Amino acid sequence: MGLNNVSEAATNQWLGLNWQFSLTSGWGIAGLNMAQAIENDGRFKAVPLCPSAQLESIREDLKDFVAKLDRREKEVTKLTQDCEEGRLHCDFPVIHSLGNFFHTKGMARPNRLECIGRSNYSIIFFEDNSPNEYTTENARQFETIFAGSSWNNQVLRQHGLDNVDTFLQGVDLELFSPSRKLDNEKFVVFSGGKLEYRKGQDIVVAAFREFAKTHPDAILATAWNNPWPETMVGIVRSGLVDGVPKKTIDGSQGFPEWAGANGIPVNQFHDSGLVPNHLMPKLFSQVDVAVFPNRCEGGTNLVAMEAMASGIPCILSANTGHLDLIQDDNCYPLREQREVTPTAGYAGTKDWGESNVAEVVECFERIYTDRVEAEHRGEQAIKFMQDWSWEKQTSYLIDRIMK
Repeated sequence: MGLNNVSEAATNQWLGLNWQFSLTSGWGIAGLNMAQAIENDGRFKAVPLCPSAQLESIREDLKDFVAKLDRREKEVTKLTQDCEEGRLHCDFPVIHSLGNFFHTKGMARPNRLECIGRSNYSIIFFEDNSPNEYTTENARQFETIFAGSSWNNQVLRQHGLDNVDTFLQGVDLELFSPSRKLDNEKFVVFSGGKLEYRKGQDIVVAAFREFAKTHPDAILATAWNNPWPETMVGIVRSGLVDGVPKKTIDGSQGFPEWAGANGIPVNQFHDSGLVPNHLMPKLFSQVDVAVFPNRCEGGTNLVAMEAMASGIPCILSANTGHLDLIQDDNCYPLREQREVTPTAGYAGTKDWGESNVAEVVECFERIYTDRVEAEHRGEQAIKFMQDWSWEKQTSYLIDRIMK
């Protein structure tokens, strides 16, 4: 088995981030923001250990920093070229990304070089609530496992793990800040996140379909792009919608056609496509409400956090990772949460929640008719999110690594 060592003198200040940076995935956006926060903190220099993607369209003020990351990435790449079937030993601490595979034997990760740091930490977001003997075994590989939500932390601690802490992701508060909507002719409802059963877009469609019957000025604006279209098949499981979006001739994922087939008029639906993170504020500036009836979130739902930081009144399902975001007056919580039975890919759905379509419609109506209350909740969301900067969240992580 091949073995390479990264042991240059400069690596005494390196902190490896072992996942792909990008502008369109949750992990990718988190990695880029964490790397910048680490750099600004000064105690470490962030090093990407996986090839980055789509960073050529990064916003102008980050281009120099991304170029710096690229140089470090190339240094690591030189050392990994002969390690495709081996492992990379790093003479610096490494933070690894974990998900549902944490509960599987050996934590197999196809197409990913095995990387071992001088000390090893992990950040985990999991939705499959089925910890087992493999979870316990895998946990021994890490000094600390940073759970991405209080819910994830609770599940792991109840399983008996004691090397668990919490790391709640942050928000780029310079990018996501209040922007008053100028066009009030349309009532725009935003729904984001990759389309799949867990994210609850079937609930969104059913609720908006009902709301649109009496509100012809309402538009459902979506950012549902899913790079793993095979995971969309479960969207029919609830019976709220029919069929699955199908790829169109132009290569898009066919969301307008699917929404139309499920009763949403074509003039009341807008597919925003794949939106890079730095362009989301422009989309948010046109939105009246954002809705997230997710059945489960292992983390704290980055898109929802960014919407809240932008002052958008948000409708949030009161379950799992969302509970870290919910206060009495900073959003519209969906309190009715029914049990969800285990599904393909998710053996453990304990603590998941099925939101009531009627309650979502009621929230739409409430926001539509009482804009003063909606504005107040948006303002409270802005205040709440001021404590969630990437700098503050990442500083806590570094403190824990250095202790």
